[in-house]
Amino acid sequence: MIGILFRSIVFFSSYIPIFIMIFLKQMSDFSQKSFQKVWEYNSVFWIVLVCLSIISLVCLFVWIHILKKSKNSDKDKFPLENLKSYDAEVLNYFITFIIPILSLDVESWPSIVLNTLLLIIEGIYYVSNNAVYNNVILLACGYHIYTFNDNRMLISKKDKSELLFNKEKVNQIGTTNIFYL
Repeated sequence: MIGILFRSIVFFSSYIPIFIMIFLKQMSDFSQKSFQKVWEYNSVFWIVLVCLSIISLVCLFVWIHILKKSKNSDKDKFPLENLKSYDAEVLNYFITFIIPILSLDVESWPSIVLNTLLLIIEGIYYVSNNAVYNNVILLACGYHIYTFNDNRMLISKKDKSELLFNKEKVNQIGTTNIFYL
């Protein structure tokens, strides 16, 4: 249950750039007056998004910190075989973000509910498929997401050629299928 909750929170961190783009789309220009006007359209909506963004971003960075600490464990190391990159998959996933950017009207509760339903559907996919590789924030922080050996997931700042050239071996994080290097 905690894993599902955690993956849900990390999922929301992938939406932080979208929340910012939605806010910017509502602005008429880059001024304090325009900023205040957009905020006042639906301040409850923006407060929820800001709180959700802060919580999810903190959880994401705590998770990365935990990954970094566990990489030096004494557990068995696994060789990287059949390494597949998922960096390009994020761009495909980003296409689904265009819908809320173009369609969300922050003054219309039906529009907010419609886009929330879309977010829930995407969240169910993300959480049930452990689709951490679709997180734009991880890529922006310089991480690459790979799968190897029967869909085990590797998170690393190293690029694929460097990992293969150095014949790296990786540690498992807890009992998950996630590895960090």
